[in-house]
Amino acid sequence: MPDAVDTDPTGYREVFREKDFRALWAGHALLNLGEAMKALALSALVFSQTGSPLLSGIAYVAGLLPQVLGSATLLSFADRLPPRATMACWDLARAAGAAVLAADLLPVAGVLALAMLYGLFDPVPASMKMALVPEVLGPGRFVLGQSLMNAAIGATQIAGFAVGGGLLALLGPSGVLWAVCGSALLSAATLRLGLGVLPARRTDSASASPSAGLAVTWAVNRALLGDPQVRRLLLALCLPASWIVGAEALMISYVDEIGSPRGVGALLTAAAVGMLVGDVIIGRFTTQHRRDRWALWLAVMLGAPYLLFLMQPGIAVASVLAALASIGFGYSLCLQAPFVNAVPAESRGQAFGLAASGLMSCQGVAAGLTGLVAQMLRPSVGIAVAAAASLVCTVLLVRVLRPAP
Repeated sequence: MPDAVDTDPTGYREVFREKDFRALWAGHALLNLGEAMKALALSALVFSQTGSPLLSGIAYVAGLLPQVLGSATLLSFADRLPPRATMACWDLARAAGAAVLAADLLPVAGVLALAMLYGLFDPVPASMKMALVPEVLGPGRFVLGQSLMNAAIGATQIAGFAVGGGLLALLGPSGVLWAVCGSALLSAATLRLGLGVLPARRTDSASASPSAGLAVTWAVNRALLGDPQVRRLLLALCLPASWIVGAEALMISYVDEIGSPRGVGALLTAAAVGMLVGDVIIGRFTTQHRRDRWALWLAVMLGAPYLLFLMQPGIAVASVLAALASIGFGYSLCLQAPFVNAVPAESRGQAFGLAASGLMSCQGVAAGLTGLVAQMLRPSVGIAVAAAASLVCTVLLVRVLRPAP
């Protein structure tokens, strides 16, 4: 794919004129709305039953933990299965899983196991969706489209935490999970009816078998990870951000620590607002030249405010800090054009899946480690440790985040 042209960014209205992009964006928004509510419900459910910050943090990111296995074995199918049918069917499967969780038939171990099982397969439809953005919009507009996809995450997290928090107070975790089921069904309908028939990126039928797909996944992953430029970009996309998600996973136990358990919705909503602001600024109002200059400072901004959680700020101050830090998530948009230019077009779906599942897996590990610190000491210490780890990763990746002029 040719380098993205470094011109003034086009407007959101022009991007939304693309019918296929509208369907992708709507399905993505509904997916993340449901995932935000599900994470909140599962974390609250497990914490109420166990009182454990560690298990609560793991529940918050349970679907992220097994994604490294899915990326190692299944990602080639992102380029070999028809996108519309695959993504819509997966949303139906997500609705069924949410219904099982909402029925409250499983013990805590079963809840975590089911969430992890779904996380194993999540990389395939997720990477399909991300890989379609540059194909639908072209090189001149795909960063803006990616900004809108990221902005959907921020906006739906705001709505998800707000609605989820309200439903949690009124109906408990089961009520929230029934709402998750409904959002998954709506997403399936949106993708099936709104997205055009798009062919698989690779059509060699032999590689569609499970054994051949596994072999191709390993081969392409080795090729991608063997490329120094791709490998460095993958590390930069994954490591600084994953530790901050690990910090966010401790928010329910943190508000309990400071004696404000009802403030978790405000705290998580503030973080989502910050992410939305960062994505809009970086995606809509900057050129690639400016993104190259800002990536490092945004990554620093991502971790620095969370260091102050060591002082156990109240909900108001903590919300401001979380919002400021989350603006820094925009650093990942700065790396999108270099990443797309670095990977082969025929493996783009797998490359996006490798980046996404690597990020999710690192988030799961980070949440587990910070949860362990919170269990041994206290949640505020775990959050500060996660912030310090994010900043260390940023320093180690400075050459990627601040490319030579």
